Amino acid sequence: MIRNVKIEDLNALASIYKELYDDADIGEYWTIENAKKLLEYWYDKQRDLFFVAEEDRKVVGAVMSGVKPWFDGNRLVDTEIFVSKPYQKRHIGKELYKKHLAEAQRIYQAEVIEFHTYGDESEFPQNWYNRIGFKKDKELIIMNASIKQVLEHLASERNIDER
Repeated sequence: MIRNVKIEDLNALASIYKELYDDADIGEYWTIENAKKLLEYWYDKQRDLFFVAEEDRKVVGAVMSGVKPWFDGNRLVDTEIFVSKPYQKRHIGKELYKKHLAEAQRIYQAEVIEFHTYGDESEFPQNWYNRIGFKKDKELIIMNASIKQVLEHLASERNIDER
């Protein structure tokens, strides 16, 4: 069953989130507390697009996005989807996306969804995204930096030219 999130779901979802990132071994080391803070952020920010999957009255996954106005209309951004390992390959992710995207279109007239992912293109999760119609953006590049280092560079005596 796919339904809107409830505040009491967040503890179970935080455990699943941490477990999945522990298993993914991609350099993100989540604690249950930090995972819960992330989920609380989404709960407060965009609860109407935060859905959970439930099997036998047990929360087993979720999907959530923010809505951002853009030049081409409303976009879903920073989308997160995750399903507990024992419940993967049961079409739960597919059902979460179907509900999530249909509601985003209905409520916000969203036309585009964007997010970042990890891993090799031929392996999960990228190969799953490809199978359901996603593709790598040819133009956008995700960048990140330590704020401390950027401030140090900006404050240094070297002149950093702007373009």
